[in-house]
Amino acid sequence: MRTFARIIAVAALAGSALLPAHAKDYKVAIAGWGPHPTLDETIAGFKEGLAEEGFRQGENLEFEESNVNFDRSLIPQMLNKLASGNPDLMATIATPVSLTAIQQLRSRTFPIVFTPIADPVHAGMVSGWEKGEKLLTGASVAVDYDALLTFFKKVVPNLKRLGVLYDTGDDSSSAALDGIQAVAKAHGVTLVQIGVDNPSELPQRVQSARGRVDALYPVASGRIQQGSAAIASTAERARLPVLTSVPQMVEQHQALAALAVSFRQSGQAAGRIAGRLLKGEDAENIPAWKPTPEEHHPMISEVKLKALGLTLPDSLKDCNCLVGQ
Repeated sequence: MRTFARIIAVAALAGSALLPAHAKDYKVAIAGWGPHPTLDETIAGFKEGLAEEGFRQGENLEFEESNVNFDRSLIPQMLNKLASGNPDLMATIATPVSLTAIQQLRSRTFPIVFTPIADPVHAGMVSGWEKGEKLLTGASVAVDYDALLTFFKKVVPNLKRLGVLYDTGDDSSSAALDGIQAVAKAHGVTLVQIGVDNPSELPQRVQSARGRVDALYPVASGRIQQGSAAIASTAERARLPVLTSVPQMVEQHQALAALAVSFRQSGQAAGRIAGRLLKGEDAENIPAWKPTPEEHHPMISEVKLKALGLTLPDSLKDCNCLVGQ
């Protein structure tokens, strides 16, 4: 009997050694900014990225999700509640939530993975693109602004003055302004900055741009994108093309064209990073993900081309980027 018991014990140990290192239940908190198609895509991508690394809801992973419906004053309360659940990792969605979490949860023992941030270096989340920070790394939707303006000028050849709609209280808007300003002169484009304090102001701000700009560029900021439908309808009445880096605005025919980094891609990259962290890697050794120029995808709305009385330029005839009805 003793020999048999020893055989059973050895077999059990051998079997346990064959199990993957992450064969336990993990809890991941998702701290959201608010409901919006781009952010919903990000979260869906995040879960897909985790699944690629072997972490799936209902198998070895559970999620606790919350958002503040774009109300900054509620972020600290949400973060405290999620952190009190002792997660193994927290994903922070969008710049306002991520910056608050970094400051408020400094004494945490779990890592934070941010996404989809316009420029985490500009926002001061990480010191550079070469490495992460202690218990902190993530994924961006950093835009190649040189490629962006090159594409915009193909779509709207007479583009000389570009109105930039930005959220005055959002660091991602500041990063977008700095990024596009750095290359605008080389493309012969003058920027007209149009600050917005609240999404309710968007129709008025768009209308005020009529006659002052040749096209509008709403930055990929949560509260600006929250008003994307209002931007689209007001701009159409003003006969202003809307150019963007958000694919959903073209898919929904709210914008004429986009050179876009997929928010889902950013979420997937963040999910894969989260999986590596759950397996025991150090966040400091994982650089923040930055899209390559090849990961920027051109898109043009056929509906908006017709509505604005425009034709597809010859240089884009073979782009395979038209979005139909």
